[in-house]
Amino acid sequence: ERVEEIIREKIYRVLHREVPHNVTQVNRVFKKGPTRDGKLVLRIDQDLIVKTRSHFKLVMGRGGMTLNRIEDSAKRDLLKILKAEGYNNVILNLHVKFTKSKQVNDERRQLESERYGVMRKTF
Repeated sequence: ERVEEIIREKIYRVLHREVPHNVTQVNRVFKKGPTRDGKLVLRIDQDLIVKTRSHFKLVMGRGGMTLNRIEDSAKRDLLKILKAEGYNNVILNLHVKFTKSKQVNDERRQLESERYGVMRKTF
C-alpha cells in the first residue's frame, strides 16, 4: 500500500496536477527475493490503466519521458524507505495501458480477485 501511495504521489508531482483522476493502479508483480550475490531486492510491475487516449498520451509523455520520470522518482523514494527494511535494490516497471471497454474492466477485476496480493487503487 505504501508503494502505491508513493507511485500515486509521483504521478501527481510529475504531471503537475494535470493527472486524470480515472487512473487505476494494478500490481502485476510484487516479488521479494535475493539476487545472485545475496542482496535483497524488491520487484514491482505495475499497470497504470487509463480510460481515454488523451490520458494515455498525458501519462506516457513524449517518447515515454514522463513515465520514465515518474518511475525514476518513485524508485528513488522507495529505495530510501525500503533500505531500512534491508532491501538493497528496487526494480520498478510501470506500464500505461489504455482500455475503453467495460468488458475488459470486468475481466480485469475477476483476474485481480483470483490473484493473491494484488490490489487495485483508483484515484
